[in-house]
Amino acid sequence: MHTVKRIVSLLLCVVLLAAFLPYAHAAEKKPVVFVAGYTSARLYMDRGTPNEKRVWKQDIAGKILDAVKSELPKIALEAAPTAVGIFNPLFDTLEPYVNELIEPLRMNDDGSSKYAVEVYPHAVADTRLDRLREIGYYPDHDSLVALGKAAGEKNVYCCTLDWRFGQVDNAAVLDAYIRDVLQKTGAEKVDLMGVSYGGQVCGSYLSLYGGNSVERVVLQCPALDGSSIVPQLLSGDDFTIAWEDLLELVRAFKKDEKAYGALSTLVPNAFLCRFLRAFLDRFLIDFFNNFGSVWDLVPREEYPALREKLLRDGSHDEMIRKSDVWHNEVAANMTQTLRTLQAEGVDTAIVAGYGWALAVDNGHTSDGVIDTASMTGAECAPLGKTLSSDKQQSTTVSADGTVDAKNAYLSDRTWFVSGLLHSMAVNEEKVCELMMKLLLTDSIRDVHTSPDYPQFMSSRNACRGVYCAFDGCSDGYCTKHSVNLHITNLCDSDSITIDGIACSGADLRFGYKRDTTLQPGEALTVTVTGKLPDDLSAFRINVQFVVHKDKYSLGRSRTQYFRFAGDAHEEDVLTEDAQTTEIIADAPASRSGIPPIKAIGGRLFTVFLNCLLAVVSLLHLRIPRNAF
Repeated sequence: MHTVKRIVSLLLCVVLLAAFLPYAHAAEKKPVVFVAGYTSARLYMDRGTPNEKRVWKQDIAGKILDAVKSELPKIALEAAPTAVGIFNPLFDTLEPYVNELIEPLRMNDDGSSKYAVEVYPHAVADTRLDRLREIGYYPDHDSLVALGKAAGEKNVYCCTLDWRFGQVDNAAVLDAYIRDVLQKTGAEKVDLMGVSYGGQVCGSYLSLYGGNSVERVVLQCPALDGSSIVPQLLSGDDFTIAWEDLLELVRAFKKDEKAYGALSTLVPNAFLCRFLRAFLDRFLIDFFNNFGSVWDLVPREEYPALREKLLRDGSHDEMIRKSDVWHNEVAANMTQTLRTLQAEGVDTAIVAGYGWALAVDNGHTSDGVIDTASMTGAECAPLGKTLSSDKQQSTTVSADGTVDAKNAYLSDRTWFVSGLLHSMAVNEEKVCELMMKLLLTDSIRDVHTSPDYPQFMSSRNACRGVYCAFDGCSDGYCTKHSVNLHITNLCDSDSITIDGIACSGADLRFGYKRDTTLQPGEALTVTVTGKLPDDLSAFRINVQFVVHKDKYSLGRSRTQYFRFAGDAHEEDVLTEDAQTTEIIADAPASRSGIPPIKAIGGRLFTVFLNCLLAVVSLLHLRIPRNAF
C-alpha cells in the first residue's frame, strides 16, 4: 500500500513538474518586446475586403520614378521657372501623384484616421521574429536581426504601431501588446527595447502604465522630448540643410562608402532649402498638422507657442487634449519617472549619439535626427562650442567638452557615443554588444562597471573611415602607459593609407611608417612619445588618410577627443589587456618614409575635384541673387 502511494505521489510530482516547466523556462528567458522607429510599420486600407490596399511601405520610390517618367516633357518645360524660384507650375504637375501617395494616410482634425487604415501584422502570433522573417518583413531590419541573434528569434516580439497616432494612444496599444505577450508565453515580465520614436513610445508606456510588467529597458536614440526638427518644419520658418552631415547619414544607412559630398555643391543650399520649404507648405503642413505623433514630437518648451499658432480653430480639441497629457504630464516628469522606476528595479538604460548637426542645422548637437538633449536630458553645448571651462575636468563631461551627463534622465545609466548616427547603434559592434548586455544580462550595472564600456565612446561606423584607441585603455582615454596608439581602417571594402597624425592639447608625438596601406579591418600600431597633460585634461588627435577606391583615391580626415586619466583615475580606465610595464617618455618619435604616391595622387584628385565643383557652382551665379 505504501509502495502504491509512493508511486502515485511520484507520478503527481512528475505531472506538476511538467506543467511548471514552460513557466520555469519563461521565467529563465524573458520575451523581448521591440518597438521600432517612426513610419516603420506597414499600413493597409480596407484590409480583409476586396479593396484591400497597402498604403504605407509600398514602393514609393518606384511610384515617384514612374510619375517623373510620365510627366518628363512637362517637368522639363517647368525647369526654367523653378530655377528662379517659381515652383507652382512644377507643383501643379506633381500634385495628383503626391495626393495619391498621401491621401490614404490623412487624419481628421481630432486626430482620428479619415479612412479605414490599420496596421498589419500586429497580433503577437504574427509579429514574433521568426514569423516576421518568414513573411520577409522587418520593421527595423538591423535591430531585429541583432536582437534575434542575441535573444533567439522565437523570443523576440515586435510591437507594430500606427505611427500617425500620438503617444497616449500608442502607449495603450503597447500596454495591450505586452499583456498579450505575457499571456501567450506564460512569462511574468518582458524586456523592452525601443528605437527613436519607438523609444518615445516606451517612455510613454512606462510613465502611464508603470513598470510592473517590465524588467529591463534599453532605449536607443529615444525621442523622449521629441526633435527640434519638427517645430522648424511645422512653423513655416526658413531653415538651412546640414548637407555634409545629412549625406554622412545617407552613406551610413546605405552602407555605401561613396563620396556623396560632391552632391552638396551641385545645387546651392539656399535654393534647395527654399524648394523644400515651398514643397512642405504646399503639400505636407496641413497633412501632418492632424498627426498626433507629429505634435508629440515637438519638444515640450516649443509646444505651447506652436499649438497656439497652428491649432486655434477649435476643431483639434481631442488631439490637443492627448498631446497636452504627453507634454505636461509625461515629458515634464520624464526624469522623475525613469529614476523612480530604476529605484524600483526596472533597469533602464539609454544609448545616444552626439556631435552631428541636425538635418535642419539649427545649431543643436544631435545624432542627425534627434537632439542629444532630447534623447538623454543631458546638458549639451551648441554644436561647435563647449560647455563652461569649470566643467571640463569632470568625469561626467565628454572629452570634447560638449556634453555633461550629470543631470541626465539617468546619469549613471546613459551612454553617449560621439559620431553615432541615428538608429545605427546595432551597426557598431561595441555599441551593439553593450546594448545586448544591458538588455539581456545583469553584467553591467552602470557607466562605471566596465572600462570596456565607458560613458563616452566613439563611433566605429564604416562611414567614419578610421578609429583610434590607445593601448589597454577605455574608449576616449589615455594613461601614462599608453605607449601605442592603434588606428583601425573601418572601411568595409576600401584600403586606406595614413597620411598624417597630429595632436592638439598635449605634446604627444607619433612614430609610424607613412607608406603603410591598411586593408579593411586592419590596424596600424603607432608609437607614442612626448609629455602628458594634467590629470583629466582633454586633447584631440586628427588623422589624415587617403581612401583608395576602384578608380580614384580620396583624401579624408577624422578627429577624436581623448582625456588623460592620471593616477587617481587610471585603474578605472585600464582594460584587462593593459600593459603597465612601460610608460610614455619624452623622446622624439621616429617617422620613416615619404608621402606615398597613392596619397599624393589622392590629394591631387581631391584638389582637381574641388576645382571642378567650384566651376559648376559658379554657373549658378548667373541666376539673380533676389531669386533666392
